[in-house]
Amino acid sequence: MSKSEMRNKIGERIKELRKRDHITQERFALMTGINRSYLADIERGNRNFGFDTLERIINGFGITYEEFFRDM
Repeated sequence: MSKSEMRNKIGERIKELRKRDHITQERFALMTGINRSYLADIERGNRNFGFDTLERIINGFGITYEEFFRDM
């Protein structure tokens, strides 16, 4: 899997979990301390991001890395 494909899958997973929990981008951005437009770009697969950002996102959902990456 290419880096671009992985970015897209991670972005899709973030959006899926956020919608599952009925959380808007704006609210999730506030919850995680991530800029909303940056979060939107991550969800679309248009932005590179670091492990620190991914950790803030996963912690924002209150799940483990294993749960986040399950079925990807």
